[in-house]
Amino acid sequence: MESLAKTAVLLLFSLMMLVVLPGLEARGLEVEESAKTPPPYSPIIASCAPKLPKNCGDEVKDSVLGLEGSVPTADCCRQLVRWGKTCHDAFAQLLVSREPASQKSSILTNSKTIWEGCVDVEESSPIISSCAAKLSKNCGDEMKQSVLGLQGSVPTDKCCRQLVRSGKTCHDAFAQLLVSREPASQKSSILENSKTIWEECVEVVAQPPVSS
Repeated sequence: MESLAKTAVLLLFSLMMLVVLPGLEARGLEVEESAKTPPPYSPIIASCAPKLPKNCGDEVKDSVLGLEGSVPTADCCRQLVRWGKTCHDAFAQLLVSREPASQKSSILTNSKTIWEGCVDVEESSPIISSCAAKLSKNCGDEMKQSVLGLQGSVPTDKCCRQLVRSGKTCHDAFAQLLVSREPASQKSSILENSKTIWEECVEVVAQPPVSS
């Protein structure tokens, strides 16, 4: 009887191993595969990625990683600024997640430097440079604050006349530049403010000046 009982226990143990081991092996394979597979892109990266050409993306990546001699071209800088700071910052965070922790600080510093440098390139583009010369600094500041929706910021009639003389192409170019420099969540309000300010300034110009 004792021998029979031992045989039954061994048989039961063998059957359990046949059932449990394949499951453990499969789970181990799943863990191994998941370790090999990079984490999926976040929604913002998935949305941003198609908007920047691959060659420019490679330039920005090499520059942010600090590879020697890697600097984005002026054309790539303009594309990057149109891409927007939200996308650029998300891209930098993606690189941080994929590189050794020791590189985090340099990656973020490089990313900030490249963005600021590219904004300077965009601001020195022919259309922005040409348009900037048509507005006084005070008027430019008034328009910026008004378009950003800062409380109590309304351009003066004098500034409105400068703005209308500079032309709608310039006004729209400034609005797009502001859009590129502010969080994506502000895009809609910036464009709406820009449209409203332009229309109001056109009305101001259409009215005869008040005689003193």
